[in-house]
Amino acid sequence: MRGLPGSGKTTVAEKLRGNGVVLSTDHFFYKGDVYMFDKTRLPEAHEWNKGCVRRAVEEGRTPVIVDNTNIEAWEMMPYVAIALRNGYHLVLLEPDTPWKFNVRQLARRNTHSVQSWSLNSMLQRYDRNITADSLCKSLVLLSKPQAERQ
Repeated sequence: MRGLPGSGKTTVAEKLRGNGVVLSTDHFFYKGDVYMFDKTRLPEAHEWNKGCVRRAVEEGRTPVIVDNTNIEAWEMMPYVAIALRNGYHLVLLEPDTPWKFNVRQLARRNTHSVQSWSLNSMLQRYDRNITADSLCKSLVLLSKPQAERQ
């Protein structure tokens, strides 16, 4: 899953979960039912989530849904690598809500009080027209030696 905060990612992910698992970097910041975001721990949180995804894949869970913003393509590459190394079929989904790029609506709808200025910044960096196929091809290209890439 990818999309701005408040776009409906988690709602879609939960509907698709079935017997699988929904994993999000946000889960790292929950202490019980209280969300306590700490920007300084974001790299640690992302590593933690990658570990959760690795374990779920190694256990053969399906589907394994990564519910993160994934604003830029590079943010998805570790998850793409885990999926492909373990023979998973990669699907990339974004919520198709009418407000998915409407900062005012997103600010009102997101559950973690992400401010409009931060949503605007994310929207400016949002890589559009990314597909599962383009991510897979990029990963294959990045894994080749420099001479073979040209």
